[in-house]
Formats: sequence, structure tokens, C-alpha cells
Amino acid sequence: MLMRLKKLTVALWVFGVSAGSFAQIVLVKSEQNIEEYKLDNGLRVILAPNDKESKVFMNTVYLTGALNDPQGKGGLAHLLEHLAFKGTENVKGEEYQRRLDQYTLMSNASTDYYSTKYMSVIRPEKTAIDEMIYLEAERMDKLVLQEKFVPSEINIVMREREVRMDQPYAVLMDQMWKSAYGNQSLGRLPIGDLKELQSIKMDELNTFYRKWYAPNNAVMVIAGKFDKADVLKAIDKNFSGIPARTIPESAKVPNLDSTQMKVRQFMVQKGSDFGKFNIYLNGKNLKIQTALSVAPYLYTMQPSGHLYKDIVENGIATNVQATTWLAQDFNLVFLGAIYAPNHDEKKVGAQLNSSVEKPQNFTDTELSRIKNLVKNNQKAMMSSASAVGGILSDYVVNYDGDWTKFFRDQDELMNLDVKQVNQVLSEFLSPEHRITGDVKPTPEDQKKAQQQAQVAELGKTLDQQDQVVEPLKDVSVYKAEVADLLKKSTAMLNATEKKIQRGQLKNGMPYAFYPTITRDDKTYASIAVDFGTAESLMNKSEIIDLTAYLLLRASKDYSLQDIADKSIASGGSASASASDNGMNIQIVANKENFADFFDYIVKVMKSPKFEQTQFDLIKSQSLSSLNRPYTEPETVASLTIARIAETFQPGDLRYHFEPDFAKKQLEAATVEQVKQFYADFFNMDHAKIAITGDIDSKAMLKYLNTTLKGWTGKQAYAKLSEPFTAYPAQKKHVLSEQREFGSYQSFLTFPVGNDHPDAVALMVFGYVLGESQLSSRLAMELREKNALVYGFSSGQSFSEDSNSGALTISANYTAGKSAQVSQAVHKVLTDLLNKGITEQELEAAKANIMKKRVTSLEDERRIHRMLVAQLDKKRDLLYRKKRDQAFAQLTKADVDAAIKKYIKLDQLVEVMADQYGQPTDLNASEKSVQPKQNTVLNKAVDQVKSAEKVLQVK
Repeated sequence: MLMRLKKLTVALWVFGVSAGSFAQIVLVKSEQNIEEYKLDNGLRVILAPNDKESKVFMNTVYLTGALNDPQGKGGLAHLLEHLAFKGTENVKGEEYQRRLDQYTLMSNASTDYYSTKYMSVIRPEKTAIDEMIYLEAERMDKLVLQEKFVPSEINIVMREREVRMDQPYAVLMDQMWKSAYGNQSLGRLPIGDLKELQSIKMDELNTFYRKWYAPNNAVMVIAGKFDKADVLKAIDKNFSGIPARTIPESAKVPNLDSTQMKVRQFMVQKGSDFGKFNIYLNGKNLKIQTALSVAPYLYTMQPSGHLYKDIVENGIATNVQATTWLAQDFNLVFLGAIYAPNHDEKKVGAQLNSSVEKPQNFTDTELSRIKNLVKNNQKAMMSSASAVGGILSDYVVNYDGDWTKFFRDQDELMNLDVKQVNQVLSEFLSPEHRITGDVKPTPEDQKKAQQQAQVAELGKTLDQQDQVVEPLKDVSVYKAEVADLLKKSTAMLNATEKKIQRGQLKNGMPYAFYPTITRDDKTYASIAVDFGTAESLMNKSEIIDLTAYLLLRASKDYSLQDIADKSIASGGSASASASDNGMNIQIVANKENFADFFDYIVKVMKSPKFEQTQFDLIKSQSLSSLNRPYTEPETVASLTIARIAETFQPGDLRYHFEPDFAKKQLEAATVEQVKQFYADFFNMDHAKIAITGDIDSKAMLKYLNTTLKGWTGKQAYAKLSEPFTAYPAQKKHVLSEQREFGSYQSFLTFPVGNDHPDAVALMVFGYVLGESQLSSRLAMELREKNALVYGFSSGQSFSEDSNSGALTISANYTAGKSAQVSQAVHKVLTDLLNKGITEQELEAAKANIMKKRVTSLEDERRIHRMLVAQLDKKRDLLYRKKRDQAFAQLTKADVDAAIKKYIKLDQLVEVMADQYGQPTDLNASEKSVQPKQNTVLNKAVDQVKSAEKVLQVK
């Protein structure tokens, strides 16, 4: 008995110490290593630690959104979210955003009907995590809303609305919601409209902030690599002193009975797509959500999806789409088909209705396939801090804070039986719940040039033209950070390189093995298959694309369904894509299945079937897709700028994509040409392979030497290159269809490749120019001061093989303001040419660049992506040390000199496309369109477009 008492006393003492450390934080619940805590003031904290991660995801979720906008003040919650980056009592003005830039890898925010979220991705360092917790506490309790920012932010919100509402699918959904709810509740867009936004007053913003931004109406979600005790201590320190407040009752969404909706058919004529969509909608019913969630897979997954088989394989349309939106107040299933002008519109609609609404007969095999796929996806998701944090945040919002429902939903999905699924889908996907939507191209009468009134000179919308930005940190602090990051990088590079095994197979093929345990417990293989020369591959661009598409879709022994099922069973995937004069093969699987799956895919690659039916299908789909208008602003700008930049002849692989030329090439293609191309060119003579994961290197080496032996050809190989070309400055304002926004695109080439001594200086220049969407030079001029754009992009690309590089800038602007956008870009570049960058900009850029470079070394998968390129250049990871050292040693004088030397405004090519431009022949077969090949300039353009979609922030 005495011993039992002693044990109990010790246990109580240990518990007492633990509880006493965080007297105001209580553990509420835990599941699957995820814990929820609660402070005395009501703030809830969800921690999802993952020591394998190299990042921390932090999301502060306020349980209020557009539903609580006051009547007549639509968009208030969203406007407040924009203003919440403009400073607090203790972190004033622009310093708040610059601290976000300094301490995060990225940050963003969003407002929907039910919530407002402030999300950041951070390095797993105590200093950065503590700083972000402090900044979020400041935002919760000490936000300073300043009237001087309101006009600018309203204008920026309107730019955001213009861009989003210029998308046909967004317009379609808006029409549907308005039919269901009128101009209230879910019928009001969270983004707001101009009239109501302009009526919002400062006291209304402050009242909303004080009502809803309170600890007892917020949940902080943190996922990734962190010390739990340190995080809880920092949260206690920064948030416990914020008082709880009485939270009003949130607005309720009226019960929806979609059978009572009077308007049930909608049409949007915008863009170039032809689409027919069935939106199945009804009110709250949580019981059927799990069964509904599998609908997109059952209908559209290739090759087994019923809608895919009925519509795509039968040639009725080119593609099918599906998604679900399952929320607390409604269930929505979106199913549709994309078709081309040569398709029968009525037949598309009839088949869509018939395929979806007939009594369902999905099988156990089909449902089991989806269960395995979902299980694989969940496993992958749990290895990603951002994915875990995102799903927990969504469940907190959608299910009254119950994030554990996610795991119950997964269990419920695994226990679904096919009879239950067929019954739910048959009942829900019915004519009574169907809303139809048609998307068609912009009418011809909206594609004519319009007269534009004279636009006034560029004017500031903020009273901050001459505002002096206070240094965020002394440059010595940045330098210390860079020195520390350089030290970390060097140690990591040295340690990792020792683990990597490099060599040549017996056939001369270079390889790199990185035996390690990846954070998602998968093993990755990349094979770069290079072939041919510019001459031998002349007029073979479409054949290469077709070969890559068909390569892994069937073999002599395995069907497409066999390959799909093998991929799911292995927890992996395999893909082939054309790239310059080569193909990239990517193979990934669970570590325990990798050897078997890799062998399976190699066998498929060695004996592809190139089925006539699959060839005919993809050829027909591609030709139908090419038979479309090319009149959207971004497309017109891309076509025009690509034609200006063209230096190669039609038929050269480096020649850009031209619609009419591509059609002719594709129409002439035959499956026999694909088979012949494979026989002539697809071999391992000039291939490279990298494998990262839990592998037996000796066994893998033996396997590769045996399996790839004799896989050779006779064709010569020479890597394609693109020499530097300087272009004289020109500015073209070209006609596009009528839209709310126009597209600005520009480029400037310079004779600097990746290995050039000036490359690092230009990279820092690029960072200062446009890395941040809120505080970079372009951000301040295009967005913050002048509200010309919502988001923009700038990027640089440097050739690995020659001294050739390019700067590109892209933005969607309010139609009619093309001259102002060009003027703003010139102003920014001129200021940098005349004055250079500041010492603080230099050191902050170096610190942030090094921070991202170190972060990439902490993820084995990122290192894997470097290996093939290193094999191609006969390098190892230690080459990267030289680049790190070059960044660390860079001076302001170096960057300023590089700017003066290479940023030549008399070589800046600009294209602006909107309804006020000059007509141009978009079907001209002279020089052309959206760049297709991976040349230096095209890479830069692709990076800009990708960034523009991802990096648009509030």
C-alpha cells in the first residue's frame, strides 16, 4: 500500500509540474498524435507535430466571415482581412507586412462565408515561431485600422473581384447561389461589390473587429516541426492576456430546398471553353456526405469512371470534370463535360443527364479501388504540415470546431458498402436537385475594339508617396542570419553528399542513389531519357508529345486499368512527359512496394502497346481542344509576346506553339509514326537516373545493370540550346475580347546563364523587384500605392547551358489602364537603375533567399529533384556551396552594378491585351503563341504564370 501511495504521489507531482507550467492551458482532446488545448479566455489551439517536416504551418482561424457582414455592407469581413496587414499598436504600418516577409516562407489570408483565416508557413525555428505567434496576438487584439488605407484596399478588392468574376465558372456559381438564396446569406459574394464596399465606414470596421476578433471566437492550428512546450509557452505568454468577449450569434443560413428554386438554368458567355454542367444541390444533410464524397472518383477517374467512359471514350466530349462542396448548410456535387465546337451540344447534355441520373450500379471493385486511393491520399496528406493544417482548419470551420470528425469520416468511408453508395447517389443526383449551367465563348460582338477615354496621369491612392520606410532590422542582424544560414547549409550539404552514391551503369548511364527515409515513407525515381538532335527531330514535336502520353497507358501485358490498379495498390504513380528533346519519367511508390512497382513500370516502358483506340482518343481530344477561340486577354498577350520572341523556324522543337501549325502537325500524325519514333529514339543511350528513398543500393544497381542492358539505339544526340538574343524595346497594345481585366506581359533578355558570375546579383535584384506581393518594389507601385492590380508576378530564368537569361513581368490589370501599368513598371525599373537597391533590401533579400535554400535541403524529396540535373552537369551537392557563398558575399555595389549592366529599358518588350487594343491576327502562322518548349524565356514565362496563380495574397 505504501508503494502504491508513493507511485501516486510521484504521478501527481509530475502532473502538477506539467500543469503548472501552463496554468491557463488545458488539454481538451487528442487523436492520432494531434492535440487540442484551450486557454482560460477561450482560445483553442490545435497542435499536429511532425518531426519529419522541415516547415511549420500556422493558421489563425476566426469563426466569422461574410455571413456576418451587416446588411448593405457586403464585403466588410473581407475588407477587414485586407486591412489586417496594415499594422498594430506595437508593430506599426508597413512594418507588420515586412515582418511577415522576414519571418515566414510565405503568408496569405482568405475570407469565406463562415471564416477568416490568416495562414503562414514558417521555418521550424523558435525565433520565427515565437515572432509569428506574437504578430497573430497583435492582430487579434491591437489591430489599428487606418482610414488612409481604405480607398486603396477597396480598389484592390475590386481588382480581385474583377479577376475572379471574369472566370466563367465563378460567374456560373454566383448565379446559382443567387437563385438559391437571393441577395442574402450565401447569395452575397464574400468579396463584396463596389457600391456596398464604398459605403463602409471606419466605425463599422472597428465594430466588426471588436465583435468577432476575440480569443473565444478563434482557433489556432499549428502543424509541422516544433517543440510543443515552447509553442504552448509562447501562446500562453502572448494570448492569455487578451480578454474574452461576448460573441454575437452568427448569422444562420436559411434551410435550402433546391426543388423550390425557380431559376434552374444558367448560361455564361465568357472565355473560350464550351462546357455543360450539372450542379446537384440540396440543403443540410450530414449523413450522406461520405457517400457523396466518392462521386467524383466514380464518375471521372480514368479509365474506370462511368462518365469518362460514356462521354470521353465515346467521343461525345473532350473531358469530364467533377468536384464536391459538402458544408454544414448544404451538399453540392458538380459534374460536367468540356466539349469543342465540332461536338453536338445537345448530345453532350443528354448523355450527361443519362449517365449521372440513371440508377447507379457501381461495383465493389470500383468502390474498393477508391477506398485504396483515398487511403493513399490520406497517408500522403498526414506527412505534409500544410495539408494537415489545412484540413484541420476546414473541419474546425465546417463542423462546429470538431476536427476529429475528419478521422471519423475516413473510417466511415472505409466502411461504406456499395449498396449504400448507389442508393445515396441515385437519390441525390436526380432531376429534382439538378441545376444546369452552360459555358460558351465570349460573343463575337464583344471581341471588337472599343474606344477608350483619355486616362489621367498615374495618381496615388495612398498618402504615402514620400513615406520613409523604417529599417526592420539593422543590417548587422541580417548579416548574422546569413552567416548562420550559410553555416547550416554547408553542414547539411556536406552530410547529405556523403550519403549520395553516384556512378555509371555498365551501359554508361549515370546514376545517383540517395538511400534515406523520406518523410512520406515513399521512394522516388526520376529517369531523364534524352534523344535526337534539332535536325533529326524536325517536325516531330506532336509525335513526341503523343509518345509520352501513350507510353504508360498500356503495354503488351498490361491494360490501362491494370496499370491504374497497380499504381493504387503500390501507393504510387508513374508519369511520362516530354521536355525539350527528351522525356522525364517519374515513378513513386510506398517504400515497401517500390522495387516491385518500379520493375512493373520498366516492363511497361520496354513494351508499350500504343493502342490505336487510345491514340485516336487523344488525337481527337487534342484537335477538338485546338479548335477554339484564342481571344482571352492572357492568351492574346502570350501569343503576341511569343511571336515577338521567336527565333526558330516552324517544325523546330524550340518553335513556340502556334494553333494552326499544331493542328496540321497533329492531323498528319499516325500511331505508326509513334511506334517508329519509339523504336528509333526511346533508349537509354543518353539517359540518367536518380532514386531517393529506402532502397538496397547494391540490389538496385544489379537490377538496373541487368534490366537496362542492351537498351540502346543508333541516333545521334545533341542537347538543344537557345543562344542569347537581344530584342529592341517595343510596346504593343493588342485587342482581346471584352473582359473586366487586361493582361500585361513583358520580358527583357540578358547574356547571363546560371553559372555566370553576375547571376546571383540578378537573383537578388529579382527578389527586391517582385518577390513579395505586398512589400516588393513592384508590389508597392502596382498594388499598394496605385491599386492597378490585385496580383502580379515577376520571375527570372537562367540557362544551364549558355549565357542566356530573361526577366519577365506579368499582371492582370483593370481594362483601360494598360498605359498606367506600363508607366508603373518603367518607374520601378528606372528608380532601381538610378538609385540601386538599399542596404537593407540587399541583406533582407540575402537572408530570405538563404532561408529558402536551407529549407529545401531539409526535404529529401527536394534534394531528389536536384539529382538528375546534377548528373547532367557532372556536379554534386557541393557545387551548391559555391552559390551559397556567392550570395553571402554579395554587396550592394555588386547588385547595383548588375542592374546597370543588364536592365536595359531600350530592350524591354511589353505587350498589353484588352478590348481597347489594336486587332492582331491570332491565327497567323508566322510567329506565335503560348510558349511550349522549355527554352530560357519560356521557362521564365511559365514560372511567372504559375506564381501569379499561387502568390496572389491579400
